[in-house]
Amino acid sequence: MRLEDGHPTLFRQLHPTRNVGIDPGSVTNSSDDMMWWLCPEGHEWKETPRQRRSDMMWKQGDIYACLHCIAPGCTVNSCGHRRFQSGKDSLFRVLANPCDKCEITERARRILDPQAGDVLAALEFLEVSALYALFCSRGSEVVEWWQQIFPLVEAYFVRMLCLYIVIDRVQFHGQRKWTEAQILGACMLRILTALPHSCHPQMYSAIPADAGNFRQDYMPDVHPHEIKWALKKAGFDILDAPLDGDVGKRMQFLERQRVSTHSDMPPVDLTGRHYPAFDHDFVDRQKDTSTLQQLRQMKFGKVTKAVRLTLGSSAPADADDPLGRDYVGYSQELAPEELWERARGVWKLRADHVAASSIALVVFDRRVVLVASISGIAFHRGALSIVGAPISGHALIGHPDPLHTADPLAHGVFGLGQVGNGIDVISSRWVVEREPPTTAYSLRHEG
Repeated sequence: MRLEDGHPTLFRQLHPTRNVGIDPGSVTNSSDDMMWWLCPEGHEWKETPRQRRSDMMWKQGDIYACLHCIAPGCTVNSCGHRRFQSGKDSLFRVLANPCDKCEITERARRILDPQAGDVLAALEFLEVSALYALFCSRGSEVVEWWQQIFPLVEAYFVRMLCLYIVIDRVQFHGQRKWTEAQILGACMLRILTALPHSCHPQMYSAIPADAGNFRQDYMPDVHPHEIKWALKKAGFDILDAPLDGDVGKRMQFLERQRVSTHSDMPPVDLTGRHYPAFDHDFVDRQKDTSTLQQLRQMKFGKVTKAVRLTLGSSAPADADDPLGRDYVGYSQELAPEELWERARGVWKLRADHVAASSIALVVFDRRVVLVASISGIAFHRGALSIVGAPISGHALIGHPDPLHTADPLAHGVFGLGQVGNGIDVISSRWVVEREPPTTAYSLRHEG
């Protein structure tokens, strides 16, 4: 109901000149907008229509009462919020400054206002940070799709660093109240929650021991509690909860691209999430401002995801072999196509592990004897065989098994490093996700 209809006496007390931009005829009884009022005695103050028509104790039963006239023990701030004081000697005071909560809320809004200088400062800070470089390097080694999700990772670091830089300027007059390990470590822990659990053990080794932690309503201990409260009230999501979904959707899309070639990367909507405006692309940064010309483009190591199949020596196959083979197992005289036919099945492998892999490694006596591409999967009585073709002359052939485990089957990620003779060798630092032990059927047929 409109205030004019429900409370005409109150409606007539709306200030005639100070409520600029407000249509008095559209004001409702339940409005929570601060408005100016003018009592018959000429007193002016701010209050919401909901407060104005309420039957508060200080009004002594008269909802049309004026604060100035009958509430001497009251302090009114310029924002319209008031505080009552008991006692006969309490005075009525009008303060030009807003109340503490409104002041800190306004400060939070100024903190969240993105500024180009803060983005540059954040990027330059990340450029020289050894902690950040180590975390990104480890991510490129451990996370298969790191290069494709890295724009989101960097944007989150820039977002949080900009926040802390502005807080330092607004709240502490430019004096830094945080350490690199606290804030970058907190960002790393937040990014880690968005990554697959298989990446966590090795990624944790790149996070400093004294890292802070972002929680739902908490930032590392460098700011007064009021700032954290005000940022939440102003709409700043300390955790940036949608980050998990953004990273997850991108990784799921990239996994599907193994079997599908025509699709668009899912969009990421950063509207209202207080991500400062900056272009992730290195060339554009260099074009836009001379201060960023020294930035080095992030380099990522080459990583490969594979399944490993371990063969025994050549032996006759069962009469009812699903692939119609006469022999299984390894023999040195076999051509690559013949060896692949013996090695590609039948295994108790997880289909999703095979689908996520780009190559299959065939190992005999702890050395790679064949590398094959993966183009599909065929199922046989609860097990599966891999559809693919040998890769002639692959650099891994003859080298030690990169997924060195005691199990005959393995699935994991490893890295390739270039050496002087032009041959790719295997780094020993990579995560290996083991397959469950094979069944007696698989061991009997495949050695």
